[in-house]
Order: sequence, then C-alpha cells, then structure tokens
Amino acid sequence: MPVHSASEGEVLTILLTDPKILDAPTIEQIYRDIVAILERTEQPKVLLDFKPVKFMSSSALGMLIRVNKKCQEFKVNLKLCNIEPDIKQVFKITGLDKLFTIYKTAEEAHAAFAKRF
Repeated sequence: MPVHSASEGEVLTILLTDPKILDAPTIEQIYRDIVAILERTEQPKVLLDFKPVKFMSSSALGMLIRVNKKCQEFKVNLKLCNIEPDIKQVFKITGLDKLFTIYKTAEEAHAAFAKRF
C-alpha cells in the first residue's frame, strides 16, 4: 500500500510511503487510497506527509490537485509537510506552493493546525 494513515486528535496524517512517485498506476493507486481514507474519516484536518518521497513526476502534481479538490468537497483542511527541496522547487515553479499550505516538518504542521484564528 503506497500510503499509511494515523490519527492524532483532530488531525489525520497520511504518509506517502513510496520514495518515487513516477508511473501512472502508482499515482492512481495513491489517489484512490487517499480518497478511500478521506471517505472513512471524520477528522476535519488532514496532513499529507511526504517524508519518504524523493522524486515525483508532474503527473503526481496533478493527482495532488485532485486530492485538494476532494478535501474541499469533504470540507477537510489539508496541509502538506516534509517535501524535499527539489520537489518544493517544482511546487514554486508551478504555483502549487500558493494552492497548498506547506510546512517543513509534521510538528510545524500540527502546531499550525492547533492554532485558533
């Protein structure tokens, strides 16, 4: 399974476990797994953790946009963390750094979720 999930309070963390997210079947499986988790959870906050991920194709970016739309449908607050500098640069070039809220570590993301505005 290319993703694992764990709950901590109101936050559901989804860990992407594959170091290389490159081919279409893997990307589609990750999307299906994430959507299945979102359909089962009642938690209003989801953290997508990229810690093991070292490489991602541009198709994987498209999948993340689809995940973001699903989160909006489910009224889930989505944050991302632990993105490699090279991958983060692609997020900046494509403008996805403005679509997603990205944190350096899971701890920083959890702290941001905990803040009340």
